[in-house]
Amino acid sequence: MDSSQNTTPPTVAEMITHKAENLTASERKLAQALLGNYPMAGLETVATFAERCGVSAPTVLRFASKLGFESYPEMQARLREELEARLQSPLTRSALPRNRAATGHPMGVLLHHMAEATISNIRSSLANIAPTELEGAIDLLADRRRSVYVLGGRFSSALAVYGYEHLRSMRADVHRVAGQSSKWTEDLLDIGKRDVLLVFDVRRYQKDVINFAETASEQGAKIILFTDQWLSPIARFARHVFPVRIETGTTWDSAAASTVLLETLLEGVGRRDPDHVRDRIEHLERLRRRPLN
Repeated sequence: MDSSQNTTPPTVAEMITHKAENLTASERKLAQALLGNYPMAGLETVATFAERCGVSAPTVLRFASKLGFESYPEMQARLREELEARLQSPLTRSALPRNRAATGHPMGVLLHHMAEATISNIRSSLANIAPTELEGAIDLLADRRRSVYVLGGRFSSALAVYGYEHLRSMRADVHRVAGQSSKWTEDLLDIGKRDVLLVFDVRRYQKDVINFAETASEQGAKIILFTDQWLSPIARFARHVFPVRIETGTTWDSAAASTVLLETLLEGVGRRDPDHVRDRIEHLERLRRRPLN
């Protein structure tokens, strides 16, 4: 018997990853939404799925067809099978001894829970990022002919600062959009079609951040969005969207997966022209050693 008959069929997520290079911009939005809230987003009706992603219903049908399904209901049937298999399988356990988590100090229980939750978020988020999406975002940020603007919201501004500081050390013309939102129009004044906006927006999406990104897009800027599995409205007009898992079952959402993905993106930018990055950082270190007074 042909051994291929015994192999497990690929998941829809794996099919998306394999077909990523052939997807249109509208189809990529559907892929990002599905991977960001997998598999539940794909169990919505055609109309609901299309509206949430800002695309047409026929685009949803073409998306399912491009993945290799005869119809959208067939894709949903595969997703339901995956969901059933997931519920029937034992959950992945942490490498920590269970007796330490179950019977130890309450803080040991907390540490165990957070370790499992954040590690799961990181693995799930990075596994579902299409390599072509990552490559496209790296290409934009590494292009020194483009100016880069970085913006975050109330909590995600910490990620924006982190990304800004690293990018600023690797290349010139990196700007952080900061301060009161009433001052952001001064940054919009200079943003054009050769520029890139790296923006962070997670649930309880901020209207001022959304408006800034939308205006920048209307002026021709390429938008790179870090968001959660429910997708900020910015995803509708972003060039590249990175939805990550943020829930941990605690009071607060987690930025762990976002941070690891951002560090992956930054590493990719650094690898585009390592000689330039090394020379720039060495120059920066020499300047730091010289007193300014």
